[in-house]
Amino acid sequence: MMLEKVKLVFCISIVLTATSCWHEDGAIHHVGHQTINEQLNARSVDSIQYAISSEEYLKDLDKVKVDGIHGEVYIPNRSNHLNSFPCSSCHTKPLNELGNLNSENSKKAHWNIKLQHAEAEVMNCITCHNDSNLDQLRSLTGREINVNHSYKLCSQCHATQHKEWQGGAHGKRLGGWAPPRIINSCVNCHNPHSPAFESRWPARLNTVKLIEQTAD
Repeated sequence: MMLEKVKLVFCISIVLTATSCWHEDGAIHHVGHQTINEQLNARSVDSIQYAISSEEYLKDLDKVKVDGIHGEVYIPNRSNHLNSFPCSSCHTKPLNELGNLNSENSKKAHWNIKLQHAEAEVMNCITCHNDSNLDQLRSLTGREINVNHSYKLCSQCHATQHKEWQGGAHGKRLGGWAPPRIINSCVNCHNPHSPAFESRWPARLNTVKLIEQTAD
């Protein structure tokens, strides 16, 4: 009988731990299935007070605030540095009309872009680009996404990497971890049309010895 009571108390404690959070004032704040970001955003102020700041590293940087991450987190502004943006400066007509204007002897638009992201049955240009408004990207459900917030587009298929990017395990921090933070967005490191990095030798590989061994 005593063993059964112990088991019951243990089970109740697990449930309370999974669904509630105890605070010093003795109150229980129910958490449920909230994500870490949802829990942090529910707070009125950041519970961590930082004695240092990264502001001096960001003052001359053209930046955009990240949506969906608690606190002051920024990414480099991308749209102002794209050579052919806005797209509407060239795409003044619907895509099918522009396609008919191309002659056999003329160079086609975006001739230097080769899509190596997914199979042709899975992805093509308009999977990510909004054919009715080429200045905006498009989600899988048809919602418009600003070019600067392309990480929202990437997160639809790369959910694990996006979660790690939000937490800081994926991607590069610029200027340190003290707020305001700035991080590279997906497209600051990856080519969106060919995101896989090329194979390369390790930086400290002894290539001379390797060549000698290969020659033998």
